Amino acid sequence: MSPPRLPRPSRSLWLPDRSTTYPPLAGDERADVVVVGAGIAGLTTAVLLARAGRTVRVLEAGLLGDGTTGHTTAKISALQGTRYRTITDTHGPDAARRYAEAQLAGLAWVARFVSENEVDCAFERRPALTYATSVEGRATVQSEADAASAAGLAVEVVDDAGLPFATTGAVVLADQAQFDPHPYLLALAAEVDATAGCHVHERSRVLRLHDDRWRRVSTDAGSVRADHVVVTTLLPITDQGLLFARTEPKRSYCIAVTLENDPPTGMYLSADTPSRSLRSATHEGSEVLVVGGGGHVTGRRSPTSAIYQELADWAAGHFGVRDIVTRWSAQDYESVDHLPVVGPARPGIAHPLVATGFAKWGMTNGTAAAQALADRVLDHGDGPSARWRDLFDPGRISVRATVGAARLNAGVAAHLAGGWLSPRAGAETGEVSARRSRRGLRPVGTADVDGDQVSVSLICTHLGGICTWNDAERTWDCPLHGSRFSAGGTVVNAPATRPLDRQAPVRAT
Repeated sequence: MSPPRLPRPSRSLWLPDRSTTYPPLAGDERADVVVVGAGIAGLTTAVLLARAGRTVRVLEAGLLGDGTTGHTTAKISALQGTRYRTITDTHGPDAARRYAEAQLAGLAWVARFVSENEVDCAFERRPALTYATSVEGRATVQSEADAASAAGLAVEVVDDAGLPFATTGAVVLADQAQFDPHPYLLALAAEVDATAGCHVHERSRVLRLHDDRWRRVSTDAGSVRADHVVVTTLLPITDQGLLFARTEPKRSYCIAVTLENDPPTGMYLSADTPSRSLRSATHEGSEVLVVGGGGHVTGRRSPTSAIYQELADWAAGHFGVRDIVTRWSAQDYESVDHLPVVGPARPGIAHPLVATGFAKWGMTNGTAAAQALADRVLDHGDGPSARWRDLFDPGRISVRATVGAARLNAGVAAHLAGGWLSPRAGAETGEVSARRSRRGLRPVGTADVDGDQVSVSLICTHLGGICTWNDAERTWDCPLHGSRFSAGGTVVNAPATRPLDRQAPVRAT
């Protein structure tokens, strides 16, 4: 069966039409804590600190949900593909056990918040399954089951994964969950903003963390001075600790499809490649199947629209697809040693606190990270995160992490040199085209913005990488550290804080 036509443009299933709820920061303010970034990690941190009696200001560059939390598959699961096998191989079984405790704690916190606040976010308990479609995949599934069981998870291996195509088995963890993350974020923000002395600000992009002991942040309309600064902007906008050199930006893609039959009831992730993620959801009163996959390092695949087509073709070949209702993509970072990075950006220096490296499992990791961040701010050494806080600490050092960082940064260096020496000229292919050219030595990109041709410098304002065209999302993406910019040059994703420089249009030759 041929797949239905892909909708355009991309739009997350979770994000309805909405306007700003919270006002931008205006003027100079004071708070006990300023949290930069209003995703699940930032807002959960703010809730925990507000409950502890601290005054908190949350600064969000766009609207609630604009970041990764609003573009996730929104699975809340301690079983995460083949992650326990990887962590056990890299760090040992004790690290895997503590990682599992963090994931279960994150799930429990989300479930409790939803129940206590009666959040209407389609929270549903579902089993999580890592399934195989090959003999080799079956061996991987068994290995993951062994590692997850040793880590304390009540997993089992089954022969039938319950999917409408042939599988060779699956590892299953019952009683996990899925939800709609947007109303959940709104509920978190509402609690923060309703607490005396606490405020949430949208459309307040932080441009700088000032170096007076890293206790002040500024936007183009104001600043906040605080005793503590917490940065949860996917990849921290501060370069302290060189976190951009210890994490790798990854993009992934989703489509939501209606089916001829009911979608599977579990949450699935394949052990074989290409990776495929599945979960059900509700869209305008009808059940849909969310199909995800196609991951790659940001800025290093073109055309990106082909990935959506691959997902559509796969779904049509494995399910009775009637229609594709929407499509969207997300970005997240994975650390070189496969564990989240949560705590002081630099060893021995308490500020700023950062959180990144959730490796596409931000619903549990982001919530566990928030508990660790709050415990650090409150100086609760024996707080809820005591078992995993040090495991996530940015100051951890291992031989494998050092080797991984060297390999990662060799790739970054190659893309930096290649982008400057020979940026491709001519038309970028794909769904929405753009042109690359040069003005002297400066690479310039030209794309359509609301019917007008707009040219921008392609030199990333973070560390000088040469951006590539993302035709599916109509953005310029940096292949070094994952900064992304709109076709007109405005910042879409950190770590960049400044837009691409506008250029006079370059005539095609």
